[in-house]
Amino acid sequence: MKGFCVFCLGVMLLLFSVVSCPAQGDASMIGISHVDYATAYSNGRKIASMGFLGEDTLYAVYSYNSDTCYFAYSYDRGSTWQAQPLFATVYGNAHCPSIDVYGSLPYVVSQGNDTSGFGDIFLKCPLDWCIPQLICRTSGHSTLPSIAIDDSGQMHIVWQDDTPGDCEIYYCCAYYDTAVSEVLNLSNHSHAADMYPSVSIFNGDEVHVIWERYDSLIYCPYSIVHRYLDNGIWSDEECLAGCSGIPFHHPSLDYSHGEDVLSAAWEDSSLGKSDAFFYGGNGGGWPTQGDSRYPVVSTVGGTWSYVYWEDNSDGYEDIYAHNYYFMQGGWYRSYKFRDVFGDENMHYPSVANCNVVWTQGDSAPYSVMYLYEGYPIGVEENQSYKSNMPKIKACPNPFSTTTAITLSGYQATMSNSSIARSPDSQIALNIYDLSGRLIRTLPITPCLPAGRDYRSPITEVTWDGRDMRGKEVQSGVYFLRVKGNKSVQDAYRPVKVVKLR
Repeated sequence: MKGFCVFCLGVMLLLFSVVSCPAQGDASMIGISHVDYATAYSNGRKIASMGFLGEDTLYAVYSYNSDTCYFAYSYDRGSTWQAQPLFATVYGNAHCPSIDVYGSLPYVVSQGNDTSGFGDIFLKCPLDWCIPQLICRTSGHSTLPSIAIDDSGQMHIVWQDDTPGDCEIYYCCAYYDTAVSEVLNLSNHSHAADMYPSVSIFNGDEVHVIWERYDSLIYCPYSIVHRYLDNGIWSDEECLAGCSGIPFHHPSLDYSHGEDVLSAAWEDSSLGKSDAFFYGGNGGGWPTQGDSRYPVVSTVGGTWSYVYWEDNSDGYEDIYAHNYYFMQGGWYRSYKFRDVFGDENMHYPSVANCNVVWTQGDSAPYSVMYLYEGYPIGVEENQSYKSNMPKIKACPNPFSTTTAITLSGYQATMSNSSIARSPDSQIALNIYDLSGRLIRTLPITPCLPAGRDYRSPITEVTWDGRDMRGKEVQSGVYFLRVKGNKSVQDAYRPVKVVKLR
């Protein structure tokens, strides 16, 4: 297990100032809700994308009213949505949904209250007509479930339960519609209140859980607690924040599965009010004038980060956003949702990869909103060669076996006789996955179609969907970048290709 450390960007001594900047894409409405907490709570995510089609297929869950959850889906990357009631429990009511995806199917955990008002935890695939699967029934009240699914299809579920007489954090592992492991009390603390659990996958296949703790019997009662499961063995408790006399609330884990470094968020009251704090990954604290609540974070490969929280600094409820891209020097864009998406109250952001959902409106019915932030691809490194940047086009796109990638629109400085053999003519096409990892390099020599001016070569190269070792890559989204030479500028173009099964 790697040691975790906080990479602070520096605690800001000046009050937070947001540069108004438009969002990368247009927001769309998923549906309506009659509660202003439709996308609550931040411990479990409300948006997920289907793996083998990249991010064109999206699933979302939210609270429609005080007793009903809705499931929504989009097949065009959030441009249009279809929403329907989700019969997530056997009690005729559902609360606090959380979603994840395995393969092509979404899975939702939620809380259902029995006739006595006590909550039990259920698992349901919205695309399956089977009755919801009971995960845990206790004599107490179970609430705030969160789910993370690993690469083998094991569903790791955590929730808050007050069966022992105080709040504890429980865990179980399930395979859908088959078996549920023995329920484990992760916190098992006789006199502390353990609340608001969040679960995700890091460092390959490690299952990580964090929660907030309040122990009234000690001088510094507040802390953020962390445990992880590795090769069937649970770690001892680790304190990520505290123990402190300063409150810490509403922790949430990064839901970009499989990253090497633990990434999380919570509310920190070190400055006498609630501020958003982001741990690990690209980390940092973001003090503002008002109270910051329910922070969430998504870090993709250390290359991109997306952080959001609810804030009332301007005297009304808003959501603040920060976007990070390492090739643009770090945190390159900040904005407030009200400045972009309308002068209404904004509540409860939830994020997975670059997909964001939130609740918007001043009164019922509220809007459940979606935004695709996108993945920016670099900046122009040499402005003097801006006009000599190749244009990149892939066809077919999406593709299953091979795609032809064409480079055009740039000039060569060599003579017609030397263009094919000069070392200066060599350029390369680099292919990256979503995490920014180099998958394949295809060397390219510019060539001249018959009758074409030697200064304007055109090149076509074929990618067979394999990596440097000749292994077929997984289905998903990949990015193309041209590595130039002495005369051809590097091309950081937002050109995406989608590999299908």
